[in-house]
Amino acid sequence: MLDTESGPAFIDGAIYRFTRTDNLRFYRAARTKSGIDFIYPIQVGGTRIADESAQGRRYVIIYLTTKWGKLAAWGYWLDPKEAFKQSYVTDATPADLELVASTLAELPDAAGELDNVLNRDEIELDMEIWGVI
Repeated sequence: MLDTESGPAFIDGAIYRFTRTDNLRFYRAARTKSGIDFIYPIQVGGTRIADESAQGRRYVIIYLTTKWGKLAAWGYWLDPKEAFKQSYVTDATPADLELVASTLAELPDAAGELDNVLNRDEIELDMEIWGVI
């Protein structure tokens, strides 16, 4: 059951990312006409992201809030556009999301900073060894 009564789970138009991963996939928050909060994947420039199945068909996964405080994964196929027959309640909650930017205009700077933090192991450091402990 989807949540339409507990108030907004997300800031409309804000950009989030899941904190359980170092993956830099961003999600933009929106609300349906019936009042259901959801997030959908976007690129840094704001373009929606579509994934591709093993059979080559493109699809979009969105996450909707449920009355249980969990996120449900649902989606639709593209070319031709067709809704998935089922949604799946996940163990993720809105608390598993981190606010990255309040607006789309702030996202490029925030994305660059996050990339530096999350991928530090790939940054070469200039260090001098002073001795052995």
